[in-house]
Amino acid sequence: MSLVSTQKEHPMSDPLGEEKRYLREHLEEFSRQHPGKYLLIKGSQLYGAFETYEAGVIAGAKQFGQGPFLVRSVLQPDDAESPSIPALSIGVPLVAHP
Repeated sequence: MSLVSTQKEHPMSDPLGEEKRYLREHLEEFSRQHPGKYLLIKGSQLYGAFETYEAGVIAGAKQFGQGPFLVRSVLQPDDAESPSIPALSIGVPLVAHP
């Protein structure tokens, strides 16, 4: 019996995987075009470049609602400290439902 899985990774294992991949693939271009900015990415599309993380999150929440989107700095594209729950960044409380 093999312990190595041959199945492809489930697409929901990283709900922002497509966005992160897109950022990595275009990082050099984005760094030139938007130096020092925070990028708002949804799917494989850049939706805006902002001065602050909070401005990017607010714009993403307005445009995409509660759906997942990525806001990352071109200076720190792999920043693990950026929250993955944008609603928390704009003060929307999360409530557990029974």
